[in-house]
Amino acid sequence: MRRVVIVLVIAVLVPTALHAQAVTGSLVGNITDSAGLAIPGATVTITEVNTNINAATTTNENGFYVFSSLKDGVYRVEAELTGFKKAVRDKVEVQVNTTMRADLKLEVGALAETVTVVGQSPLLQTDRTDTGRLIESKLLQEVPLGFNRNFQGALATVPGATRPHRVHSEFFNSQDSLSTEVNGQSRLANNVLIEGIDNNHKTGLLTVLIPSADAIETVSVTTSNYDAEFGRAGGAVTSVTLKSGTNQFKGSAFVGGNTDATVSTNFFSRSKAPTKIVSSALTLGGPIQRNKLFFFGDYQYALNNAGRVQRSVIPPMEWRNGDFSGAATTIYNPLTGNADGTGRQPFPGNRIPAEMISPLARKLLSIVPAPTVAGAAFGQINFELPYQRKKTTQAFDTKINQQVGDRNAISGRFSYQRPVIADPGIFGIYGGGGRDFAGTGTNVTISAGGTWTRTWSNTLVQEIRGGLSYYHNKAVSEGQGLKTSDEFGIRGANVDDFSSGITSIQINQGFSNQVIGFSASLPWDRSERTSEVSSVLTKVIGNHTVKWGGNLRHNRDFLLQVQDSGGPRGQFQFSAPQTAIPADAAARTGIANAFASFLLDAPSQVGRDLTVIDPGTRHWAVFSYIHDKWHPTSKITIDLGLRHEYYTPLVGLAGKGGLSNYDPATNSLRIAGYGDNPENIGVRRYYKNFAPRTGISYRITETSVVRGGYGVSTIPFPDNSYAFNYPVKQNNQFNTPNSFASTAVHMADGFPAPILADIPSDGVIPANTSLLRAQRYFAIPADLHEGNLQSWNAAYQRELGHGLTAEAAYVGNRGDIVNTINQNAGLVLGADNAGRPQFAPFGRTAETTAWMRSNTTYHSLQTKLDKRFSNGFLLTTSYTLGRSINYWQGDSNGGIATPADIPRSRGRAEYDRLHSYVQSFVYMIPVGKQGRWLRSGPLSWVLGDWQASGIFTAQSGIPINFTTNAATLRAPGNTQRPDASGTPKVLGGIGAGNQWFDPSVFSAPPDNTFGNVSRNGLLDGPKYVNLDASVAKWFSLKGDARAEFRIDAFNVTNRAHFENPNGEFGNARFGQITTTIGDRERVVSFALRVLF
Repeated sequence: MRRVVIVLVIAVLVPTALHAQAVTGSLVGNITDSAGLAIPGATVTITEVNTNINAATTTNENGFYVFSSLKDGVYRVEAELTGFKKAVRDKVEVQVNTTMRADLKLEVGALAETVTVVGQSPLLQTDRTDTGRLIESKLLQEVPLGFNRNFQGALATVPGATRPHRVHSEFFNSQDSLSTEVNGQSRLANNVLIEGIDNNHKTGLLTVLIPSADAIETVSVTTSNYDAEFGRAGGAVTSVTLKSGTNQFKGSAFVGGNTDATVSTNFFSRSKAPTKIVSSALTLGGPIQRNKLFFFGDYQYALNNAGRVQRSVIPPMEWRNGDFSGAATTIYNPLTGNADGTGRQPFPGNRIPAEMISPLARKLLSIVPAPTVAGAAFGQINFELPYQRKKTTQAFDTKINQQVGDRNAISGRFSYQRPVIADPGIFGIYGGGGRDFAGTGTNVTISAGGTWTRTWSNTLVQEIRGGLSYYHNKAVSEGQGLKTSDEFGIRGANVDDFSSGITSIQINQGFSNQVIGFSASLPWDRSERTSEVSSVLTKVIGNHTVKWGGNLRHNRDFLLQVQDSGGPRGQFQFSAPQTAIPADAAARTGIANAFASFLLDAPSQVGRDLTVIDPGTRHWAVFSYIHDKWHPTSKITIDLGLRHEYYTPLVGLAGKGGLSNYDPATNSLRIAGYGDNPENIGVRRYYKNFAPRTGISYRITETSVVRGGYGVSTIPFPDNSYAFNYPVKQNNQFNTPNSFASTAVHMADGFPAPILADIPSDGVIPANTSLLRAQRYFAIPADLHEGNLQSWNAAYQRELGHGLTAEAAYVGNRGDIVNTINQNAGLVLGADNAGRPQFAPFGRTAETTAWMRSNTTYHSLQTKLDKRFSNGFLLTTSYTLGRSINYWQGDSNGGIATPADIPRSRGRAEYDRLHSYVQSFVYMIPVGKQGRWLRSGPLSWVLGDWQASGIFTAQSGIPINFTTNAATLRAPGNTQRPDASGTPKVLGGIGAGNQWFDPSVFSAPPDNTFGNVSRNGLLDGPKYVNLDASVAKWFSLKGDARAEFRIDAFNVTNRAHFENPNGEFGNARFGQITTTIGDRERVVSFALRVLF
């Protein structure tokens, strides 16, 4: 503990920082005479033209100067020395997280004479070695961006980034945070900052607050070889800078939206629901005291009543009475034969006698409506229902900048956002229909920060920053407060208000789940608060610019949510093998068999979670670094840096009893804070997260530069799940003794009464009762610590003229990533539960989640062709040829799919696309008042001031994840894949009954054997090609005010963007495409924007 205190004290007292460059930029240059010789002692003065704030320095003995910690803006650079003419360069634009170069030549002459250099801001990245993109405000405001004009949509233009996509439910992600996987890393490995302040969920799942696009000045995205001041990331570091006030009052007003009249019908749907979308925003900025004190503010209101169509597979009417005579598989009576499924007899005529059908099953089916899609084959989508999801969002930002004298600058920001959501259940208070997130929710979000910048001398600058990120997210399902399960006769489910509502019924092998009920995640009450303080000291020593920095951060993460084993209302899961026999491959994967298991009340798994202690964690983080940017010559820049990250082990919010750790060696739980068990459950502190960063750039000529770099990044532990170990919550999980038997608990029995933990004084609970053996546990190793990523790049950039730059880079990385594994999965094929390591000694069949380290690799060619906005034209172009390899499906905290054969889990990342091409553009025709021709007159009013913009995307497909029922593997906890005799031919069929690929090459693997299809290695799904475009007409108003009327069209061609075909061998829809990527049919919206 003493070492921790010392580290924390040092972090507070020393002049350190994490995010200095995240909110500022730098300006460097060399002053030479006409012969190219260095001029020492020249005075260099820079002035930000919008605020008239200036700063001055003198060149060193090498004629070199540097201005660090500059606010973003447009600067005029002046250099002067007695005996020389003054040299002036205008329009040098310094953006956040950039180092711009402005070299000047002084000619012999009188000081009163001035030589003005006319030209645009420097285009080449000559003094940095990282990769990424700076996204201009013009791009954010003019190209069509979805999800209420979310700036993250523009991340598609960044090389190495996947298409931004929305994840999680409408409740959890009510701010419409978009995710992207960058350079092969999980979406959890990204880091988003608002003006240097953390803006992430601790786990990396979501961005906390999404500012209005009208409020954003720039978005800087760094994807590889970050400077040492950046950390807590392995993917992208995205720095968002809000607009600031200037000496001129400026503002804007925006309103736009659409209805269902301008939304195309989904490719597979026969109907569409009412839609009303309205987005509005106001901004205003200006001086409070000219040249000294400035303000900026914005307000945003969004109404998002989005029409949706739910398409599901629900039980066909003839099956509901036990008549499976028309089914393609044989239904076997589980009351006959042996416990392992052998010897079972078919039901005569494939009909289940009425007296054998569970009365509870009949009662539950009474709430499921009849199919609405006539003629749908068994296992195909047979139900369609339009509905409307309602959401309103109010948000605002305020920002103050003040210049206090010549040496002090102060800024402060406060941001607020509050979405409110109402999402109806498909079957009302009974949920179901394949859409399990339904109910109501709110999400209050606050983000704030303040910065003090002190210029101690021309060569010494310090920044001190503090900030807060907070959200409080609550959601409940429909039927909250009702004892619905009790009313249906499922006893023991509704024990309190938190567990009120209907128990979930999940039927596998092709039904849309949940068939009845809601997500196990609902309800929840979650909040997170991250507070931080940081500081940076920048010292110029000759040609060296040295930064010494660090950050002290505290996180409090509260999550009242139980979802591991079915949620608080519980879940009954039904599968095919319970009414099949091992020798009948079709029956053991048949959808009819799974439904028959439900009718017979023969579950394959039963689970229920109970909250005992309010769960959550708290921890500290201390980051520090030193970075030297050395300019040995005017053409060479060398970066040398070292970063260190320290994370204290998690501690439960409750302190005593707030965490526990399962010991698989003794089958016991050790409860934090009891006896000699520490509150951090014995996880050792880890001090070795050192991350060196180095790079070099060389200006070959004034129009070309070559760069290269190498760096190590620490990847924060992305998981908070072990905060929910027993006894913080109980997860009563009931598994089967083998793949064909049913559980000992049935719907007719209900759930056993919960037995609250009796914690002995020494804090050690033997897990030797039937209840405790059925719990899912987390085994946390004492040496659990963060992963790391080694990254490298080599790039060549060239200025092509006319404002165009081209760049080609090789970007690669290798990761050592922490992910989960089920330690109690079957490790012996064919042994059933006997193959579980903890079964023979302790009788455990429940999961034991532990953590392991696995490696990732990524290699890519990344190219860019860009033009900053000038003369009415902006262009960004990116192409990536890449390959990403890892060990898991889903996020980086996902589990190993084949614990019995870990190398079998290695394969392409599920988001891996070999080719990705993205181009964005903004083009204002050179006609009209803002152009070169027809600047006045009637023709100018009609033909002039038109603008076009858009984003075009063309990408190859992502890999299809082929699986099949794992019953015959007889190794619980392992994923099974089919056999394939070769690569299936792509047939291109779309829709139910039409094969996208040829399924004839697939077959069921032999019993007790893994299939030969590798993970994500056989076939890619459909490619993705899309154009989002906008057409706008600008109008001149009084004075400098202008108005823009625009039409945005998302998916202009209304091309259907298909999801991958079903990859579950044995599923009725295997090889068929029956869904599209969400929210990607054509939508046309209209908007009006006024700038003043």
